[in-house]
Amino acid sequence: MKQGKKFLAGIVTFNPEFERLKENILGIISQVHQVILVDNGSDNICDIISFVNSFAPSVKIIELGENLGIATALNKIGDFAVEHEFCYFLALDQDSVSLPGVIEEFKKYLYLPKIGLLNSYHKDRNLQSNSPQNTVVIEDPQMITSGSLMPTYLFEQGFKYDERLFIDKVDFDLDILLMNAGYHLYQIPFYGLLHEVGEIKSQKFLFYKTKTYNHSPFRRYYMSRNTVLMFKKYGLTKRTLMFFIADVGKAGKTLLYESKKADKLKKVIQGYIDGIKYKV
Repeated sequence: MKQGKKFLAGIVTFNPEFERLKENILGIISQVHQVILVDNGSDNICDIISFVNSFAPSVKIIELGENLGIATALNKIGDFAVEHEFCYFLALDQDSVSLPGVIEEFKKYLYLPKIGLLNSYHKDRNLQSNSPQNTVVIEDPQMITSGSLMPTYLFEQGFKYDERLFIDKVDFDLDILLMNAGYHLYQIPFYGLLHEVGEIKSQKFLFYKTKTYNHSPFRRYYMSRNTVLMFKKYGLTKRTLMFFIADVGKAGKTLLYESKKADKLKKVIQGYIDGIKYKV
């Protein structure tokens, strides 16, 4: 690891699968100065601690003791970056694996004006083919958390993850905060992450092909609840309307193609009701 600007990588865990977690850690450990795991109350926490200790001191762990949500865990990573004076921190989920050279590629673009977040292109494990990358930097108004690099000074200034959202829309909420303040979300022309989004299945409806993600009833609840909360936080905008249309579309796909239809649709309805009741 070359000296200079200090980079932290943070991984949020919840009952992780060890082989994937090992792959995750090994993919990033040599690219950054420190790796921190924030565990959201995993049942196998003792095994995780023993596993992490095998990488000490390059990898450390923060135990939350219970599932406080991905937003809280991400904020713990940001707090660690501030406290230990890292210049940038990379956010990863437990199923994402950084590809070789991604941090060095990020460094090439640190000159860009008013960086809010940097991210790379992602290869999805569940897709046979991935979209071709651009050859130039583009701006991505809906940047996901995993694989995103954030300047620590912005986090210290108050650009943090909304812990009320718990899990879904956490990333898009931060995107909106940063863009509203005049910062940019840049996607660099490099495949830097091996990623996984739900259990993708290809379905056919009449003459059209579509994809379903088979999220759990638990996730479906937060997807729908937080769609309403985004309306309440930011009003009726093109972006919040798109969130609502997308959520209704996913509910429709659940009804047509997925298992546990009744449980998932109950959670969708309950999510909308709770979102309406929730005071933002």
